[in-house]
Amino acid sequence: MISKSKKIFIIAGESSGDMHASSLIRQLQILFPHLTVKGIGGQFLKAAGTELLFDKSTVNYIGFSAVIRNIKKLKSIINRTSEFILEYEPDVLILVDFPGFNLKIASGIRKNFKGKIVYYISPQLWAWHKSRVKIIQRCIDLMIVVFPFEVDFYRNENVKAEFAGHPLIKRIDSFLSANKKMKNDKAAISFMPGSRKDEIRLILPEMVKTADLFLNEIDCNINIICSDNFDISYYKPFIKNRKFNLVISEGNDDINYKTILNSDLVITKSGTSTMECALIGTPFCVVYKTGALNYAIGKRLIKVDHIAMINILLKRSAVKEFLQEKMEPVKIFEEGRKILADREYRLKLLEDFKELRRVLTDKDSAENAALMISELMKQ
Repeated sequence: MISKSKKIFIIAGESSGDMHASSLIRQLQILFPHLTVKGIGGQFLKAAGTELLFDKSTVNYIGFSAVIRNIKKLKSIINRTSEFILEYEPDVLILVDFPGFNLKIASGIRKNFKGKIVYYISPQLWAWHKSRVKIIQRCIDLMIVVFPFEVDFYRNENVKAEFAGHPLIKRIDSFLSANKKMKNDKAAISFMPGSRKDEIRLILPEMVKTADLFLNEIDCNINIICSDNFDISYYKPFIKNRKFNLVISEGNDDINYKTILNSDLVITKSGTSTMECALIGTPFCVVYKTGALNYAIGKRLIKVDHIAMINILLKRSAVKEFLQEKMEPVKIFEEGRKILADREYRLKLLEDFKELRRVLTDKDSAENAALMISELMKQ
């Protein structure tokens, strides 16, 4: 334990980043009992004792068009945040994923900032926007990554990088040790349409059509896992009078995890939820759809063959992906029906999930990252 008082500023602009950042802060508080933490985040960072300069909802926009519409507001927040950091003079600035915002902060303050700048949970620069590596080379003292292959990616770019483990491993293992799958009278099928308005607007209507196909052929219950970002009433116009079970966690992620665990099939948009399904051990397929402009720009920038992280890590199509114009309800339904009915196909998915765990190892990401940061603070 280190007794000297320290100051940290941390930025987590997304829900998953907020959750993982809070675990990191709690580990740092063990090492530094008199730690002062300020930053940008949400309910999890706030609960961990972080004094929020801005809530993450003020900086989180999806897609190029949404960013452009709010560019003046974002620039103002970036300027105010940069000024605050330089006045606050934290020992360490911790950036959590969210590169569009975080890299602007890092590049804007680096020249005048005397502390260390750490990136925890790397932006996926190996997939797109590799040009941003130059900013990381110039501005970041340490990249703490959560996927093993990212170490080589950054070291090849002359960036100091260390693998801490993936933060979902400990969280989900703790959940699984306390919860067992229940037997269902009917097949349970869950849909995860995302956490942002643009995602939900484009993805949920196709999910509802897919759910109708399942209901017409299979005796099943349909769950829609909703985001805490919106009141439950936001979802009702999409499902109209259908008797779907709307699941909202109200800040308790175990509710979402229990729904995934007790589902026979999950159809989820790409993102953190794909890792959650795989680590919990529930078969799933992946969908995603964005606006035509966002897709056209993104397609030119993306440098990987897959969007689901399990497929990237295992270097093959372990789970099916239905993206953009291929996100058709009939095709998604056919894949879901195969997962439910074909025992060998289902077992193969479960074996792939076990392989994913072996690749990620069982390291405690937050604990390891906290130790790495504490060593950096001594330098």
